[in-house]
Amino acid sequence: MCGRFAQAKLDWPSYFELFGDMEPPNLPVSFNIKPTQDIAMAYIRDGEIIALPARWWFVPHWHRGSVKDWKATTFNAKIETAYEKPTFRTAWQHNRCIIPATGYYEWTGPKGSKQPHYITVEQNAPVFFFAGLYSTLGDGLQTTTIMTTQAAPEIAGLHHRMPVILPAEQIAPWMACEDGDYGWTDGFKHHPVKPFGIKDDGAELIIP
Repeated sequence: MCGRFAQAKLDWPSYFELFGDMEPPNLPVSFNIKPTQDIAMAYIRDGEIIALPARWWFVPHWHRGSVKDWKATTFNAKIETAYEKPTFRTAWQHNRCIIPATGYYEWTGPKGSKQPHYITVEQNAPVFFFAGLYSTLGDGLQTTTIMTTQAAPEIAGLHHRMPVILPAEQIAPWMACEDGDYGWTDGFKHHPVKPFGIKDDGAELIIP
């Protein structure tokens, strides 16, 4: 799963030619992003890559009423089953997005003394991308979810699920809603970090 992550660099066009001179959303960087917060995402519409903020907790386009009335836990979606779920299947077919990140967290240990771990991938650029789905509600609000998959063996000891992280060559096909096998399979980096609270933020959160 992915319940906390970091968007500590939002200038991803500097590292990926695919985005050209696109301007990322004007959002603050954060090392402790929580579900329901606004996060940066990008998708393709009419052949153009569009970058916008979105609420990190997916609400399907057919939902009527406030997003707070949507009670299902949908900040993550399983890539193995999203295509058949009523909540996600329209977005799977038409509304795929990418969500930039610099790392994410998982916790190990018994309740009451959980140990957080910071996880990222081995690549030259400091930014990578989660595979996501998005929806546009009647009032224009964008919401999004992060896809998850079975954890790679080298990090399965931290959690049995992990976010779907897209290598550079998979970014465009994912946004174009093409079929395929997606996700980073090896080359992860991780280390334990100091326990932190829900309101804590800053680069000190990822110090080993």
